[in-house]
Amino acid sequence: EKSPHTNHQSPPFLRGNLRRVARSVGTRHNRHRMLRTVAAGLVLLAATASAFSPAGVLPSSMHRVQAAQRRGVCMQAVAGVAETKAELLSMLKETGLGKGEETEEQAKRIDQLVDVLASAGTKFDPKVADGEWALVLSRNSKGSPKLQKASNKAEKVGTSFANFDVSKGEFYNIADLFGGKGKLQATVAYGEVEGQDGRRISCDIVDASVKLWKLPTLPLPLRAKGGWLDFLYLDEDMRVTRGNRGGLFFHVRPDKLGEVTAKE
Repeated sequence: EKSPHTNHQSPPFLRGNLRRVARSVGTRHNRHRMLRTVAAGLVLLAATASAFSPAGVLPSSMHRVQAAQRRGVCMQAVAGVAETKAELLSMLKETGLGKGEETEEQAKRIDQLVDVLASAGTKFDPKVADGEWALVLSRNSKGSPKLQKASNKAEKVGTSFANFDVSKGEFYNIADLFGGKGKLQATVAYGEVEGQDGRRISCDIVDASVKLWKLPTLPLPLRAKGGWLDFLYLDEDMRVTRGNRGGLFFHVRPDKLGEVTAKE
């Protein structure tokens, strides 16, 4: 059965009116020619109306200006974030990446830069967080454990990692010991926490172990529940997080360590 639109036929009520008009024209040949002409005109009219419907109208010059302005604002925001990241890494270098003491002015400026990055509105994104992350610096608060405070003094950049495996819902805190001859690892199960603007993940230590030289891996009875981590900033190559005890952690991708440790 042919589609009713195959020959661009007019609706029945319209064809009836056209025939009545055509009978007053004269010969049968003239009537058929008139019907074909009118039908073709109706098809052309319908096609023209469709082409100029709102969905097919090109944006006005005002719309183009507004779109360009939005793109300009986005580009400025991206440039501002890049500048803030660069200054933050520069400030971390000035402090010796944890080897030296921060002056009051340096500490204040680092806090300001972290606040600027946090205002960029990034959240925890498992696709972005997945993979290896090298610890550049951790700044502890008064509420951080003494063991954690002491260990930071001994850490060397590029020897401590927090690697995410989002397929398992886990990340692994790894610290190289004795120049790489040993390894301390804690497995942390995480979950996204609702009601925290998408920034927070819960953190439960579910396993821990230590391996020294060629000795067998030794399990450690270290378990903890109820911790959390806030992602203040996250992109493809840098993240800044704050733990439930107030510690601030700066991580970069391992292939970015050279840029961080290079002398200016």
